[in-house]
Amino acid sequence: MSKRVLLGIFAHPDDESFGPGGTLARYAREDTEVHIIIATDGIAGSVDDPKHLENHATLAQVRSAELARAAGHLGVSSIWSLPYRDSGMRGSPDNEHPAALIQQPVEQTVHEVLSYLWRLRPQVVVTHDPFGGYGHPDHVRVCEATTAAFHIARGEATRNGWAGPQKLYYTAFPKGLIKFMARVMPWFGKDPTGFGRNKDINLVEISRWETPVTTRIRVEPYLAYKQAASEAHASQYMGGPSWIAAIPGPLRRRLTRDELFTRAFPSPNGHTERDLFAGVAKSF
Repeated sequence: MSKRVLLGIFAHPDDESFGPGGTLARYAREDTEVHIIIATDGIAGSVDDPKHLENHATLAQVRSAELARAAGHLGVSSIWSLPYRDSGMRGSPDNEHPAALIQQPVEQTVHEVLSYLWRLRPQVVVTHDPFGGYGHPDHVRVCEATTAAFHIARGEATRNGWAGPQKLYYTAFPKGLIKFMARVMPWFGKDPTGFGRNKDINLVEISRWETPVTTRIRVEPYLAYKQAASEAHASQYMGGPSWIAAIPGPLRRRLTRDELFTRAFPSPNGHTERDLFAGVAKSF
């Protein structure tokens, strides 16, 4: 029987939910096999409330359990994990841990991702953008490895009876709101170069990265699933950024009703896509 297969490849437990969770939930409910690969254990994440560590020896165990619950809400078919440690944000001591993802030879990670492409045979692959969303080195490495594995799989596919992956997408978001925040935060005594829970996100830098939006996926009917999946990552979930909560309801719904992507392959044709599987031939 023919089937549609979507594979999301992300760096940390929660990236699948906080990022394109609405898209994953939508396709999981539209006769599509949705699989997720998580490259690290998320152990470098911060935890404000120690109750999240109850009944678990490490934060990595907590985040693994949270991921399983989140996947249930999204409705995905399977979760797979690469055996690496969270590398932490740029410049953190976690960068130097020998088990960290960024300490591994990139060729090794490419080979591991490639093995999953052959096993799961997706037509569509979704991953982080080349800037890592907010500059996280694990996001950048996952994008590099996934992009390389995608093109290797395409080159080898015709010799092995599989059409190969057909489309590659990077997560994206427009920079207008980020630029606005970077400008106005100093008016309120806030530093736009030290944003987020750990003050390690540079909105000024992010506002200069270009992630063109080629594809808009309507997820409004699936936002409840994304919300439930996000809340399942309780050790990392903060109820959503306070600036989002301050936005009036109608405008907030308008901002969240679509999830945005850059089509990395094939090259975009100038028209806004509304379906990741547009033009895709089913696998057998």
